[in-house]
Amino acid sequence: MFQSLYSRLALGLLSVFLVMAVVLFWLFEQASVATQNEASQRLHIDLAKNIVKDLGITNHGKFDPEMIKEAFHQMMILGPTIELYVLDEKGNLVTYDAPEEKIKRRAVNLYPITSFIERSIDLPILGDDPRSMSKQKIFSAARVYAKNSKSKNENEDGMGTFVGYLYIIIGGENFDSISTALELNKAWKISLLGIASALLFLLLASLLLFYALTRPLRRLTKEIKAFESVGKTSVDFIAEGNEADDGKGELNQLKRTFHQMEERIVAQLARLNKQDEIRSEFLAYVSHDLRTPLAGMKAYLETLELKQDNMSSEERHTYLQKAINNGDRLEGMINELFELTRLESGQIEVKKDEFTIGDLLSDIYTSLEEKAKVKEVNLTVDCKEPEAPISADMAKIERVIQNLVENAIRYSKQGGDVVLRTERIDQSTHNIKIIDYGSGIAEHHLNYIFEPYYRVSDDKQLKYMGAGLGLAISQRLLLLHNSTLKVESKLGEGTTFSFFLSK
Repeated sequence: MFQSLYSRLALGLLSVFLVMAVVLFWLFEQASVATQNEASQRLHIDLAKNIVKDLGITNHGKFDPEMIKEAFHQMMILGPTIELYVLDEKGNLVTYDAPEEKIKRRAVNLYPITSFIERSIDLPILGDDPRSMSKQKIFSAARVYAKNSKSKNENEDGMGTFVGYLYIIIGGENFDSISTALELNKAWKISLLGIASALLFLLLASLLLFYALTRPLRRLTKEIKAFESVGKTSVDFIAEGNEADDGKGELNQLKRTFHQMEERIVAQLARLNKQDEIRSEFLAYVSHDLRTPLAGMKAYLETLELKQDNMSSEERHTYLQKAINNGDRLEGMINELFELTRLESGQIEVKKDEFTIGDLLSDIYTSLEEKAKVKEVNLTVDCKEPEAPISADMAKIERVIQNLVENAIRYSKQGGDVVLRTERIDQSTHNIKIIDYGSGIAEHHLNYIFEPYYRVSDDKQLKYMGAGLGLAISQRLLLLHNSTLKVESKLGEGTTFSFFLSK
């Protein structure tokens, strides 16, 4: 449960909206109460002042509790929602019209009262409720002066000595009970219903929006799970899942990126599978190829041992020469394996020298001319600028070209042509091509011929198969020179290998 992105978003959004609803309801209630309090307090702002003027509540500077209580009683009949208190100059309760058991405070804070009388802060102003230790309510207040004409402390209005305050709570206990009963009146219900409806609409709209936004992610997740669980490695899977939208949004870009990754994974898996097949075939071929010269060498040496007394010197020489040839072949194959291993592990370094193309091609032609004649293949060199300088490791480049020319001779028919050609690309770069018109290479082999151990297995070429390391070694030697071996070939028409060298 709540494992998907959409469900988590929905749960989080619902939680946020619940908190938001509670906060909004609380703010609405506080705003309503504050507005009601301010309106009520402004309506009764001069209530205490008017009562003080019209009510004789002192006699020669002393309070008359009985007279005050009688007056309070008459006023509360007219206004049952107010509570009246007389305070001394320190805020202590002097008299009131309330049962003793309901009075919880014997003194109130004077700061709100003086602020109200002097209008020093904005309404509504809340003061202590004598009937509660925690509640505060709106009020009206006025100063109380003694009506003593002989007093020397008369003020500007002709009033006598300041003796306390008249403190009137607006909305007493009776008002609280009525207000509680009316909390869910029609206006309040309409307000709550409006807020709830707006929040619900916003919640549903947000959920629909999240659903639409996460839909591509759900589809992409489904495709990823299918790719992972089914384990398809064919192009069919890519075709099934590659229905990417043409949109430019981030999710569509993510989807297209995943499909591109799918294609690369499928291609890499295919390549790995092909390499595994190549390695398996290589082990079979190499084990056979290594055994063949070894078995031949052993057979010739055993024959010499058994029949040396009955052989002429020419026959013994022939058997020894064949044994040596098989040993040389075996040594060459082992050296190729070691050379490829060193190349792949980065143990071979390039030592560049400057030489001319003519010198390079001349040495190669001299070393391979005899092989071409034996095969009855016409080997020609087409070099229009033999004095052009080249900077490279001459021995390694010569190894590459020699390997390519030997392959060209090997796969050419009798009377065929092999051309070693150079072309200037720019002032410092030359393109070297080895062209033959022999059996060629099938197109489906071209992507793999530079892989180690790969050998073309067409029926016409089986008799020419070697260890399958020559092209792989040549490619890696050229990579050390920041160059790459390229191939163009058509089956039955011939093959062209080419690479670039710079000064």
